[in-house]
Amino acid sequence: MDASDDYARALQVALRYVSFRQRSITEVRRRVGKEFSQPVVEQVLASLSRYGYLDDVEFAQRWRDSRERRRPRGRFALRRELRAKGIADNIIDATLEDLDESSSAYRAGERRARQWLAGGEMDYSTFRRKMWDYLRRRGFGSGVTGETVSRLWAEYGKDVA
Repeated sequence: MDASDDYARALQVALRYVSFRQRSITEVRRRVGKEFSQPVVEQVLASLSRYGYLDDVEFAQRWRDSRERRRPRGRFALRRELRAKGIADNIIDATLEDLDESSSAYRAGERRARQWLAGGEMDYSTFRRKMWDYLRRRGFGSGVTGETVSRLWAEYGKDVA
């Protein structure tokens, strides 16, 4: 098998991989690198980038937007996720620069607050502890978490203690 056959096969593997959802350059490099040599992988990455299939800046922005809509996360969690996808720190910084963490934290906690407080049995200290842990696990900072806990209790709880 010659180099052009390897390139054609590697390109097919990469195209199939990016056809399901947008991928980062590192994700494609890892996937194609399992089966093909480094020079072939780099050639495939160059082709996919040239034709617009790979763009880490766009990938990071779409990842953030998707998280905002479906499963809001804080700055820390988003940074960790994007790093795991192989996105460079300067791209991550630019992507997260205008993130509205307060809004994201509120949306992340609102459904839980309604569930937990629907029966009227939960006191503020229990709610605060549970919601604090819930939001912190999703990567929100302590300042945003504290504000969100108070806001959610004021809207869905009894009296703020």
